[in-house]
Amino acid sequence: MIEVTDLLKTFDGGKVRAVDQISFTVPAGSVLTLLGPSGCGKTTTMRSIAGLEKPDSGELKVGRKVVYSSRQKVNLRANQRNVGMVFQSYAIWPHMTVFDNVSYPLKGEVDKATLRERTLGSLRLVGLEHLADRRAPNLSGGQQQRVALARALVAEPEVLLLDEPLSNLDAKLRDTMRKEIRELQQSLDITTLYVTHDQSEALAISDLVAVMSQGRIVDFGEPERIYSRPRSRAVADFIGMANIVDVSGVRASDGMWVGDSRLGPLSFHGEGQAPDSCSVLIRLEDLQLVGPEQAGNANVWPGTVVSVLYLGGYWDCVIDVNGQRLRAQVPRRQRPTEGERMYVRVSDRSCYVLPEDDAGPIVDVDAEEHLAVNSGAS
Repeated sequence: MIEVTDLLKTFDGGKVRAVDQISFTVPAGSVLTLLGPSGCGKTTTMRSIAGLEKPDSGELKVGRKVVYSSRQKVNLRANQRNVGMVFQSYAIWPHMTVFDNVSYPLKGEVDKATLRERTLGSLRLVGLEHLADRRAPNLSGGQQQRVALARALVAEPEVLLLDEPLSNLDAKLRDTMRKEIRELQQSLDITTLYVTHDQSEALAISDLVAVMSQGRIVDFGEPERIYSRPRSRAVADFIGMANIVDVSGVRASDGMWVGDSRLGPLSFHGEGQAPDSCSVLIRLEDLQLVGPEQAGNANVWPGTVVSVLYLGGYWDCVIDVNGQRLRAQVPRRQRPTEGERMYVRVSDRSCYVLPEDDAGPIVDVDAEEHLAVNSGAS
């Protein structure tokens, strides 16, 4: 439903490549999230699709329609692209009522009866029909976000573009709204491109995630794969929180790989020929604090608790193991204390060998093929 081919957008006379010849597709009815830090090019990519930025070169399709092509000399105006967009700032007009804000894209396009029917229908979708006559400044942050979403949907667009739509909300409301957005997207079966720098938000709302860095896509796939088996050390460090352990002297042993690290001997799953050295990813939730009865077992090391933070559902701990700091999410029933001597354990199946070198940018992504292969479809 959205197809981006060799998209290039520069600023400052071509000196800054905000979007560096990226290609990807968003399958119909799915959510693809562009994830990355500020300045990585994700919003510029979205604005180019919306028609708010003119790319230097490449091609953009929405549905079967070419909306931009440097080769074909096509550049449709934003109102000709049949996309709905929710901006980070919401862009709600304070002098208008909720009804007038939502109906604005339809004015001059449909008769009054149709305008009223579709506006109220769009407000009904987001649960704000009862506030149609309220002035925008009298709305809460969550209600303003819903108004922006209703306005994006009222023209019945082919695709929905969401640019950091939850960044202005508090943590609890963000959690509620991302669930509501996901449920609404699925009920409408609308193709959606979502932009965020929040990793947990991207993992929760997406069918596919494209991780961006310096204008390029550096990893692409389903959220679980991106989190568990990232394509590079940089992606592993950006997605969630990670312990990365450098291992040397790797050798095969009883169907596993074993190597030497600052922690001590580390056993982990590997395939093919063992490398001389590698980096191993261990997620915080996969580390356990255990008793001395497990000393001597594989991947069990003595350590000292350096710091403890209580985060409600768990303790966020830093443990010093032979000079290497490990972070762990410890169940609150264990209640570790600073200075306590503990043993740290990790399953060899929870250790992921990171690719030896960063593979560089992904220049072409067939999302439909990716989804078919990873869902077991023929």
